[in-house]
Amino acid sequence: MSLRCFLPAWIAAWVTAIFLPSALIALLGFAPAALSNGNLLARVWQVADDVGPAVKLMMGALLLGGFLILVRWGQPVRRMRHVVSAAIGITAVAATVTVIPAGLSRGFGIALTGVRFEPTLTALYLLAGAIAGLTFAITLDRCAASTFRSA
Repeated sequence: MSLRCFLPAWIAAWVTAIFLPSALIALLGFAPAALSNGNLLARVWQVADDVGPAVKLMMGALLLGGFLILVRWGQPVRRMRHVVSAAIGITAVAATVTVIPAGLSRGFGIALTGVRFEPTLTALYLLAGAIAGLTFAITLDRCAASTFRSA
């Protein structure tokens, strides 16, 4: 798999892992930033911006590592790429929620609610992780198909 397809797919997954839960948090009003502005897009951006850089970097690194392993496995996993990608996304988000210290998790998980595994937010984060993984697999497949057609 070329970097031409891998990098955009990874970035799309990473953006999904950050902005999808931010959108859901803004819609449901879990974060103080979500209540400060009437414009939904501005609230989503504010919630995502409030998430600490350590969270964004850790999640991005975990997704990158998992997706690199997935792509390296190649043929044996190809049939289950979507399922494995979703599992990688869930694992990356779950590991981030579990491991990131409260002091570094500004606007995310324990720093948002005071509870590390608040049930509603944990479910939102895990759902976003699964969708981020699917985003990676679908983006990668589409890019590979368009590259194959144009060659």
